[in-house]
Amino acid sequence: MTGSFVHRFHLPLVPTAMLVMLGTVLLLNAGCASTAARQPTPVAHPSAAQTSRSSVLAKNFEDAVARGDAAWNAGQADMAIYLYVQALSFQPRDVVTLTKLGTIEQAQGDLQLAARAFELAANAKPGDANLSGRLGLILTALGDNENAWKWLKLGVDNGSTDWRVVDQLSVIETREGHYVDAVQYAGQAAAQAPKIALPLLHRAEAYYGMGNYGMAEYAVRDALRLTELPDAWRLLGQIKAKQRAYPASVDSLLQVMDSATAYNMAGKLALDNGDNAVALRYFEKASIASPVYMTESQRNAAIARERLSVTAKQ
Repeated sequence: MTGSFVHRFHLPLVPTAMLVMLGTVLLLNAGCASTAARQPTPVAHPSAAQTSRSSVLAKNFEDAVARGDAAWNAGQADMAIYLYVQALSFQPRDVVTLTKLGTIEQAQGDLQLAARAFELAANAKPGDANLSGRLGLILTALGDNENAWKWLKLGVDNGSTDWRVVDQLSVIETREGHYVDAVQYAGQAAAQAPKIALPLLHRAEAYYGMGNYGMAEYAVRDALRLTELPDAWRLLGQIKAKQRAYPASVDSLLQVMDSATAYNMAGKLALDNGDNAVALRYFEKASIASPVYMTESQRNAAIARERLSVTAKQ
């Protein structure tokens, strides 16, 4: 990852060269090779434009941090970031300041800069499970699952107690087809957060992926007892279809979708199982239930009829 904290904050009385210098010092000392500046936005308080150079520029690390903290507590996020960047020009590897920067950037929705801040902090203190875990979760939100896995795993290995960290590790393992590991991690997450449904759902998804539909049903029903998650009802519908309990499958699907959609999905699941007659029946129901599904259902029904014809000839 590359990037910098040469921020969007713009102070007219501070020379541009000084801002560039601050960003350059941070990047060189932190081992980063490139810069990426944000577009300037107006100062939160009009009086900042009249602030003297001596009051804008920090005297030392402690001064920058103290004033950055005061700005953050006052809701002046841009000023806080600007001052924390100054603090890092004095102590580029200060983990606490990097964490504050990452937290502000995450709160403001700039996950790229948040990830950069937490990456610098986590590399400076690799044994900190909280930093590794937070970085992994941010990278997951950015869609960088490869790097996310590395940091999530490090967080778990270092004893992270945040259930989201080990739970997200389970999700990634399921996507990669590593179902045994996924079940284990989801189980850890469920133990850390026994009143949260998501780890149980993710454990069910892992069991479903490995073809253990009995354990998948057990886990997903546990999840539903805690929270009626739409994805849990869908998964239960898929599980019951795999068990060829089609009426129960439709009942589950109807919890989260209209009848036409449920019938159409049940038909597809039956078709995947090779139960072509059952599939045809549900496609016909979907076509009758809603004209919206008429074209798709008729196309699917034609596939089911063709397969039934081939079976009859054999």
